[in-house]
Order: sequence, then C-alpha cells, then structure tokens
Amino acid sequence: MITKRSREYNAVLSRRSLILGGIQGVLVSGLAARLYYLQMIEGQQYSTLSDRNKYDFRLITPSRGRIYDAGGRLLAGNAEAYQLSIIPDYAGDAENILRILSELITLEEDDITAILEEVRSTPSFLPVLIRSDLTQREVARLVVRSPELPGVSFEKTEKRIYPQGLLAGHVTGYVNRVTQSEINSGAITRELAAINTGKSGAEKAFEKNLRGEPGRERILVNAFGRPIRTAIDEESLSGGDVRLTANMDLQLAALGALKRGSNTPIPRGDKRVQRAIERQPELGLMLPETEEFAYIDSKGRIVPPESGSVVVVDVKTGAVRCLASAPTFDPNLFSGRISSSEWQLMINNPRQPLLNRALSGQYAPGSTFKMAVALAALEAGIINEKTRFSCPGHKTVGNQDFHCWQEFGHGSVNIVEAIEQSCDVFFYELGLKTGITRIAEMARRLSFGDVTGINLPGEKNGLMPTKEWKKKKIGRVWTLGETVNASIGQGYVLSTPLQLAVMTARLASGQMRVMPRITETDYVPEFEPLDINPYALKVIRKGMRRVMNGDKGTARRHDLTIGSGMAGKTGTVQVRAISKAEREQGVTDNADRPWKFRDHALFTGYAPYDDPRYAISVVVEHGGSGSGAAAPVARQVMSWLLENEA
Repeated sequence: MITKRSREYNAVLSRRSLILGGIQGVLVSGLAARLYYLQMIEGQQYSTLSDRNKYDFRLITPSRGRIYDAGGRLLAGNAEAYQLSIIPDYAGDAENILRILSELITLEEDDITAILEEVRSTPSFLPVLIRSDLTQREVARLVVRSPELPGVSFEKTEKRIYPQGLLAGHVTGYVNRVTQSEINSGAITRELAAINTGKSGAEKAFEKNLRGEPGRERILVNAFGRPIRTAIDEESLSGGDVRLTANMDLQLAALGALKRGSNTPIPRGDKRVQRAIERQPELGLMLPETEEFAYIDSKGRIVPPESGSVVVVDVKTGAVRCLASAPTFDPNLFSGRISSSEWQLMINNPRQPLLNRALSGQYAPGSTFKMAVALAALEAGIINEKTRFSCPGHKTVGNQDFHCWQEFGHGSVNIVEAIEQSCDVFFYELGLKTGITRIAEMARRLSFGDVTGINLPGEKNGLMPTKEWKKKKIGRVWTLGETVNASIGQGYVLSTPLQLAVMTARLASGQMRVMPRITETDYVPEFEPLDINPYALKVIRKGMRRVMNGDKGTARRHDLTIGSGMAGKTGTVQVRAISKAEREQGVTDNADRPWKFRDHALFTGYAPYDDPRYAISVVVEHGGSGSGAAAPVARQVMSWLLENEA
C-alpha cells in the first residue's frame, strides 16, 4: 500500500529527474550546436587557415671557390660572417626600419642614405645588403627586436676575403651584389640574383667555375609566415678552385719598383708630406692612408707614387707571371657595403685606382713600336742590315718638318744602330718606303690592334690604323705625314702594356706566336708558328741587345749584371707639346710641366738574351722618358725575377 509519504517522495524524485533531464538536454543541445558551429560555420575559416600553410623555397648559397697564385698563396677565400639584409617587398617603411636598426648596430647616416637609394633602384623581391660583418653582440640585439623588423633577415653566411689586399686587387678583382642591368641583360637569372657575383678580374673571368651550384631548402610556413619546419631538397655544390699564373712575390717587387720609379721614398706621415697636402689638396687624393710612402722627385717636390703598369710573360709557356697596375685598390672594400667616403676617395682620385692599366690602359707605344716597322721592312726586302740612312735631325715631308729627338741628328746609321740609338729620322725614311699597309700587317702579327685573348675581362684592343680604317672612321684619306707618325709609334697607334709584353715574347721566341694565359695548366701549350723571316728577327734582336749594352744605347745604364744580359727598347711618348705660352714662361723641361702633360715613359725587353725566358713591358705614366723612368724599373724586376726564378 502506497502511503502519502511515498507519494510525496516519488513526486519530488520525478521533478528532480525532469530538471536533470532538462539540464542534460540543454547541455547536449549546446554541445551539438557548438559542434555544428565549429564544423559548419567556422570550419571554412580553419580550412582556409590550414590551406594557407605553405612551402617557401630558399636558395642555399654555395661556398665560392678559392683563388690561388702560382705558388699556392691564397688570393681569394671565404670567412664566416653574419649578414643583414632587407627585402623591400616585406619591409613596408624601409626608412623607419633602418632607423630602428641604427639603434642596434653601427649604421651611419651616409649608409642609410645609400641603402635607401639602393632599395629604390633594386627589384623589390631582391634582398638589399645592410651589413655583412655583424658581431655576435649585434646579432643578439637583433634577435630580441626582430618582431619590430619585418622584411629584415640576418643569417650566418660566408664573406669573401682577399688576404693579399692591395697587392692583387686588379688580378683577383672582387665580388659584389647583382645589379638590375645584369638581370635585364640575362647575364644573371632571377633565381641566382641573391648570390654575389664576380665584377672584375679573375672573380669575373671564372665566375661560372667559382660560383658552384646553389642548393634548395624547403620551408613550411604557417598562415602568419612563421616557419614550422624545414627540409633540404637539394644540397649546394661548392665552387671549384682556380690557380693563376701570377706570382705575388714578383708582383710585390714590381709594384714597389713601379711606385718608386726614379724618386726617393719618404714616410707618408712625415710632416713635409702633410704640409704639401695642405698646399695641394689634390695630392691628398692621390695619397690615401693605405699608401706607406710619398716620394721626392728630381726637382725636390713631394709627389705620390708613380702610376703605370708592369707585365711579365713567360716566353716559353705564355704564362703571365706579373700583372701589376698602379695605383691599385683593396678588393676587401667591396666584400660588404663600401662606405660612401671610401667610394668617393676612389672615384675622385685623378690617378684612377680602379683602372687595370695592364689590360685597359691604351698608350701610344712610341719607339717600342719601331721593331714592328723594322721587321716589316726587313721581311719585304726593302732594307738589310747594311742599309744606311742619314739623320740630320729632321725630315721634311710635304710642307711639314718632322724632328728627331736628337736635335742635331745621328748622322749615317743602319738598322741595328737606329734601334740602339732610337733614331727617329731613320724610321721616318723606313716607314715611307715600307708603307702603312705592310707596317699594319706586321704589327698585327706581333699582337697590335686586337685583344691578346687572355682570359680576363676589360682587355682593350689598342689601335693599329690603316688607310681603310681612317676612311671609314674619319672620312678622310690617309696621308704620308700619318705614316711618318705611325713609324715611331705615335699618331693614331695605340697599344696596351700586355700587347707590348706579348710582342716582345714573340720576338724573343723567334718561332712561336706566344699567347698569354692567366691560369696554370699541367701541360706546355703549343703555339702557332710566328712565320717571320729568321734573318729579320736576328737583326732586330741584335739591335735590342745594343740598346742595353751598346756605347750609344738608350738604356745602356740599365743592363742586367747577371747572365747574358737583357735585350730591350725604350720609348718616350709625347702627351702634349710644350706650348708657346709655356716657352714664353721659360718652361723647356718636360719635368717642369704639370704632371698630366708630361711624356709617358715606356720600356719593353726580354732576358736572358741568349736563352730568352721572360718578356717584360713597363709603362710609367707621365714618367718623362723611357730610359730615365721605365728602364730602371724593368732592370729591378728582371733582376729579382732571374735571381728568384718565379
């Protein structure tokens, strides 16, 4: 029997069950609704975010190959470094970011200006270098502030180093960032645009071999651009090494002799030098802090080091043992971002330290060209060793007088004596009888008028004029007076120091068309025959020997004191005639004129005379005379070379 109390208890229980059931229903309904919302309403959003997880690909820069000299000395290598860059596409306000960076790392106002200029002129997808030599402390600061620096990346990388610095600047060249013009021309693909490339010298010549093959890293990033994981798809392949024929010990001896010339060294920090710079600000531009010495010339003036070049070629193999150009530059300056002040010092230096004079300097060869004229005449049978011409000190052609450097003439001379004494009138006569066509043909066989084929960028052609060339280029006919000028290496004729050295190597060889090379090989190359009459070559070499050891030889004071001596030829090239105004002011000596108007000094030769091994050319810009400025340099370099056998 159900009591009243039981009925009341059951009623309470029923109400509680109903309430609990209702609560459970609400919870289940809520969970179901939330599940529906997450799956159906927000599901699309999460799906979208998941889809935005994607792979980025990063180029893995290969380790660049090294460059060595002939003796195995490192010329260009790599060192570990931390590099900081900004990618305009992701940076937003680049200037603001650079201002923040200047609080964290060393970044001058000039640097910021230069970087912003590059940001504006560089494709926005390319990284623009900020610094390539971050310290560990600077990296730590950047890590802490990285959320404020969108588009800024810093990474452990390799920095190009040049241990020989100034000594090898023109030989090695340097690497730097890819330019827009290189991308536009197709020289560099967009994929490789972030890798530094060779800009000059061996770095540029052997870029493909040195660069190696880049690898590829796959990076999974989330929708917010944060990396999730990385994997290497393809490893990078290091670049190959290159061994050059140049010898840095010889290069050091050559640059030292060239910069000194016939002057007396004085320490760069000497008070006399400082006072001279105060009086002549231009002198300061030509005497950067990297120079250890200034010099005192024959007039007692403080002057900068001489400008010019020294080239040495192995007669038997064509190996270029020395390729010196002064002034030179330190390629380490270009490994990172060169400062505005350093760049201005270089480009404002009137002596152009970035110009590789050995390959790109073009000069009238002067009397060093007389061997080509003599060979053309001898091979054509126009003269022989006994043929004589009289030199009264001048020759009249048409209504113009052409003077010999010896005011009162050399008297009666033959070809050997004419080379020994550098008689201009003899070669005026010889040139007129031989003609410019024959002269040009012989000159080309000796290396004039075209690149030598050395595997280095920037080599100039020089110029060997002809009648056809003048008609096409200037629109006028060739004149006899122009043949006279060409016969002594003046007028339109131009050559590079390398061409002079190659000409002399071919004369010294006597049989082979020696071709210069800058890389070492495991074999001795075979050259094409020179195909010049042996008798003619014998006569020319006899005259060149007399230049050094003859009683009237123009370089008789500069012969070698070891072995069988040297054969050579001096040259003095007029840059600008002494003007009437200068004469009225009493200026009659070339050394009293402004440096840029003084004559160039040239010399070319080979040694040993009886068994030629090396050919040399020396150019001293505005040095005065071949016998006074260039021949002494050649003697010092050749003496060192034969004593040390580079």
